Amino acid sequence: MPLEGLCSPDEAWLFYWGWSRVYDAMQPFFTSPEMREAGLDLAEIHAHNAASLAVLDVGAGTGSLTTQLAARGVRALTLLDQSAQMLDQARAKPPLAHATFVLADATQPLPFAADSFDRVVSSGSFYYYPNPVEALAEQLRVVKPGGRVLVMGSLAPKPRLVRLLAQTFNRFPTEAEYEAWFREAGAEQVRWVHISNPWNASQYAIAICGVKPRGGGAARAAPRAVPPPPPRWRRLLRAPLVVARLTLALAAFAVIGPLQIATAAMGMRRLKATQG
Repeated sequence: MPLEGLCSPDEAWLFYWGWSRVYDAMQPFFTSPEMREAGLDLAEIHAHNAASLAVLDVGAGTGSLTTQLAARGVRALTLLDQSAQMLDQARAKPPLAHATFVLADATQPLPFAADSFDRVVSSGSFYYYPNPVEALAEQLRVVKPGGRVLVMGSLAPKPRLVRLLAQTFNRFPTEAEYEAWFREAGAEQVRWVHISNPWNASQYAIAICGVKPRGGGAARAAPRAVPPPPPRWRRLLRAPLVVARLTLALAAFAVIGPLQIATAAMGMRRLKATQG
């Protein structure tokens, strides 16, 4: 049975607590603006309509996707993430100077009223959700009828060794599983495309988008505030299995990271040579 990655908010929080310090420097070796642009096209966020859209970026991290939304002309931007360190980095980026930043857990009820946004987008965080259908249903709740929910996520790496190592910290649903989750959550007009880095078109991910039905059932009321949970450090230290899983994940990433960087660097050089 394959490992299911760090499918817990606490595990993901601790993983990115360390990763956040070098995230922006390392990210170009793993994903690219071209991948995210393909997803935004699927969500129908274009120059002619961007200024009229209110967009929520769930699991926004340091704001890579949100910055591209701003470049497309979106003015009403909200970034939500559970990592204060990553949101601080996003807040420092000039294109996001007028954005709204929300520190919250995307696996819990979102702190917004129903029908608040025209688009809800997510890149690189969906596979950490313990219950993907519930998370999608919540994102559909806060998007307006006729609005779109976009997810960009990983697919399984082709090399077997890389796939086995990566499964220690990442979940790799199939295209069929992504689509089934969207439909079970209540989305209509579900469409998906493969997206890839220009320097490695053979290793692709997925962008999938669904529409909130118009005239559907009554939307749920905005969730009430709940008491804060115990500090994460305390919960993590009381869970030896979590510590063991994190140790395994970090060890695997220490192997995969340099391999991915080397592969990406060679691919970038080849691409530059062909374009030059």
